Amino acid sequence: MNATTRIREGMALPMVLGAITLIGTLIAGVMYFATQDYRVGANTLNEARAESAAELGLNRLTTDWDKSKNATMVPGDTVTLSYTDPNGASVTVFVTRLNGSAFWAVSEAMTRGNSLQYGARRRYGSVFRINTPNVNILGGVTAAGNIRVSGNVTVNGNDVSPTGWQNCPSLVNKPGAVITPTATVTVNGSVSITGNPPYTTNAAAGDTNTYFNYGNATYNQLAAAANITLPGGVYTGMAPVVANGVCQTTPPTNWGDPIRHAPTAACESYFPIIHVTGNLTATTGTGQGVLLVDGDLTEAGNFTFYGLVIARGTIRATGSGNAVTGAALAAAVDLGDAVTLGGGTTVQYSSCTVANVLSSTSSLMASRGRAWVNLY
Repeated sequence: MNATTRIREGMALPMVLGAITLIGTLIAGVMYFATQDYRVGANTLNEARAESAAELGLNRLTTDWDKSKNATMVPGDTVTLSYTDPNGASVTVFVTRLNGSAFWAVSEAMTRGNSLQYGARRRYGSVFRINTPNVNILGGVTAAGNIRVSGNVTVNGNDVSPTGWQNCPSLVNKPGAVITPTATVTVNGSVSITGNPPYTTNAAAGDTNTYFNYGNATYNQLAAAANITLPGGVYTGMAPVVANGVCQTTPPTNWGDPIRHAPTAACESYFPIIHVTGNLTATTGTGQGVLLVDGDLTEAGNFTFYGLVIARGTIRATGSGNAVTGAALAAAVDLGDAVTLGGGTTVQYSSCTVANVLSSTSSLMASRGRAWVNLY
């Protein structure tokens, strides 16, 4: 081997080593940038998932909200809800009661990371309000026909708040009874009708919208959302049902507990919508909520109800111990005597009970479409 060959071999080795080093550096660079690109893409995906999950938490409030909290939460109270979205992100929603019917909700979502990517966190906030039906309550009793009152009956349109009930609006007195301009009020016996004024006429009492359309809801929609649906008939013994300290909402005779106890009883926060698909005769029972009767309602003695009563037909009361605290509306679809009250019966207007039962049967809705704020 001559000198020239040895020189060439000596130069080839460094060149090969240099080429290998260069190729290794290029490969390492490609791997580094590929890994960085993967991390950026994965982190961007995690950010998008966190944003989607945070918005999901707010959207779930309109479908999963416990309506009973509408009446039990007072301004400043906060509840915490937890979800897991389909992609595995954990979502925590903090809901705080504001004044009136408003709630402030903060939805915080977190996604998991791994050795090559970071987890992401996103918080959205939004104002919600109770989507309460706007029922046009004209007085303690609203009738689309004549009213006949006899016996020991009291109808009072002066607003009251029942003992222990919370979230009550300001008291506003209404007429004791309101009828159509062509109808009459007939009074016999030891009867007391009071209010501002005691009774009056109003064209709205003859308008079917007063009884069946409530702004963002209708009679049929409330009936479709009923907690209890019963055929027409005679029902007795309605009372709270509690087992192991838990209100049992399955029995059709549990219409809630209108008495505010100390300590709080289990069924105080249960405000059912009760829908009777025919004529209803109710006796010796109690309840709270919204009572919808497709036919005629007869209170046959010792029946007390707190909330809103709407009958497509007439409302009658016989016997003693009948009491409605809230408001009663009789559409009297067949006209004639819409309301006939006798015996020992009391109808007491209460905006507090009406507001509570309507809000407690209503879902939440965003104050405006997509009205959320990106907190971070």
